[in-house]
Amino acid sequence: MVRYDWAIPDMPTFCGCGAKNNIDHALACKKGGYPILRHNAIRDTTALIMREAGCVDVQIEPSLQDCSNDSSLHQHTNKQAGARLDVSARGIFGTFERTFCDVRVSHPNCPSNVFKPIADIYKEHEAAKKREYEERVLQTEKGSFVPVVLTTSGGMGPACKNMLKRLAQKIAKKRGERYSDVINHLRTRIRFSLLRGVLVALTGERGTPSHKSDKVNEDHDMYSVNF
Repeated sequence: MVRYDWAIPDMPTFCGCGAKNNIDHALACKKGGYPILRHNAIRDTTALIMREAGCVDVQIEPSLQDCSNDSSLHQHTNKQAGARLDVSARGIFGTFERTFCDVRVSHPNCPSNVFKPIADIYKEHEAAKKREYEERVLQTEKGSFVPVVLTTSGGMGPACKNMLKRLAQKIAKKRGERYSDVINHLRTRIRFSLLRGVLVALTGERGTPSHKSDKVNEDHDMYSVNF
């Protein structure tokens, strides 16, 4: 339904934020925190795959070194103190090389993307991530940077595909399995993580609980304490 933008039966007419509701709005609306849940699911799955591939020093949300006073960096580079990326690990492309990844999940049918070819969407978002972080990672962290760009329909950007292929090669060699089986398995895991986030965004609650529900919860809490 998401890929073909088909209507979902019995979907609420209006979102909890007050806007008219449909699939495109549900996948873009920030009320309820569902875009963050979707993003974090991909982040955590990526980190888990890195560990399975034998990468070391795998970190979630690693801090970047301070570069606020570095005038040599490009003007579009994010120089914010305390900035973090989503995942980092050593051993993906080189034994000692540290690779940093930052995740972005975009909905291809949102107003800003709906008239763009899917390849251009990946290219645009990868370029935006590289503009913001790549030079900082290269110059300050002395590592490499991979923008992990996906769409809610299940597609992956070129940089994400290349990294996943590299991780699949390492896992296949480590376990003595066929590369084709491993890469299919990794793609499926990434897409199922994405699918769970999409389904939660489509079915999750964004409205304010009724007073009746609050009263039931209060009574339940009192019962639990007294018991």
